[in-house]
Amino acid sequence: MDPRELISFAYASLKDRKLRSTLTILGLTIGPAVIVALVGAVQGFSDAIAGQFSKIGATTILVMPSARGFTISQKDVEALRSVAHVTDVIPFFSTTVAVKYGSTSKPVQLFAMDVSKLPKLAPGVTTAQGRLPSSYDLVGAVVGFNLANPKNPEERPFRLNQVISTTVPQSKGVQARSFLVVGTLERFGQGMFINPDDTIFVSLSAGQAILKTSYYSGVLVIASAPEHVNSVLDGIDAIYGDKVRVVAVSSVLAVINSVTQGVTMVLGTVASISVIVAFVGIMTTMFTAVVERTKEIGLLKALGFKDSDVTLLFLTEAALVGLIGGLIGSTGGIGLSYAIVAIMRGGVFGGQVRNNIRGLGGTSTEMGQGFATFDFSPVISPELVLQAILMSVVVGALAGLIPARRAAKLDPVVALRQE
Repeated sequence: MDPRELISFAYASLKDRKLRSTLTILGLTIGPAVIVALVGAVQGFSDAIAGQFSKIGATTILVMPSARGFTISQKDVEALRSVAHVTDVIPFFSTTVAVKYGSTSKPVQLFAMDVSKLPKLAPGVTTAQGRLPSSYDLVGAVVGFNLANPKNPEERPFRLNQVISTTVPQSKGVQARSFLVVGTLERFGQGMFINPDDTIFVSLSAGQAILKTSYYSGVLVIASAPEHVNSVLDGIDAIYGDKVRVVAVSSVLAVINSVTQGVTMVLGTVASISVIVAFVGIMTTMFTAVVERTKEIGLLKALGFKDSDVTLLFLTEAALVGLIGGLIGSTGGIGLSYAIVAIMRGGVFGGQVRNNIRGLGGTSTEMGQGFATFDFSPVISPELVLQAILMSVVVGALAGLIPARRAAKLDPVVALRQE
């Protein structure tokens, strides 16, 4: 038979049983809708996290003290530099300071380091205005994009050549210090260990002066290549053991990818249950159709239709149900994925991610703040939509196969006598 005639005949048969066909199609839409929505949302979340983490560089390793009473000094920096495949070691001080605005103050992350090495901490970061403070500059500071361009109109922006007053709690009171804004940064986004957009960067000497200590908050170790990261981790472990907390970007990314792949698989399996239900529903509908149309089948065979023609007619009808259900389900799944992402961005996962990052980065709440509200969108690839539609068509065709074969085997004489 001509394919167009097959489709026309199948569509006409579905129209004759509108209510039953509609319910069957609706039952089939659930599977592709859930699969597209969940896989798209989880993949978008995974890609966004991986993109944010990758900004810090795949060869970067964070080392911070973890054992009680253990501190990291310049001696440790030199020891880490001696580890094989280490190209650089960047010590830093990190704390939260209160920046005064007239009678009010705002908590801001202060990060002290060799600011000339900021591109290693945040690859791709650039200055919008001014310059980076030198290693021995005790008053110069460079501020992040959000501090120079606040979203809240009530907040005063940090301007170039502006003097900013900061205070930080100390064991013997409050330490006050003023800095001169010598540069501002372009927008960067959240990195793994720090958000440059919401941070004030000063020299290592300035950090030591304001914190009144020679012990670093931590160090960033740069491996020579991604394939040498594990070797460097083994070297650090050989020196310090459990005395330090070590976090490698590549290891975190590997864990994230593993977890999201597992979640995607589990969600896909759960969504497949609805496909099985739809399979049973289509088969039941097709068996009912064969019984109701026994006389019609007999007439078709009396007119010269072969068994294969009758089989093809019913398979086309079942596949058409799958195609319509797949199209509707996939379209609905795209919209549902954006709804799921809106819920995730609202904090369902954000709070947990923030707490995990907080555990990596010390006491400052600012270290993990960016991950609680970072923006991402579902990833709906054409391949995902096509696979969902194809799955629906295959399920429909398979569900209609047995009823179609039963219809083809009907004796035309017996079928014509059926009332």
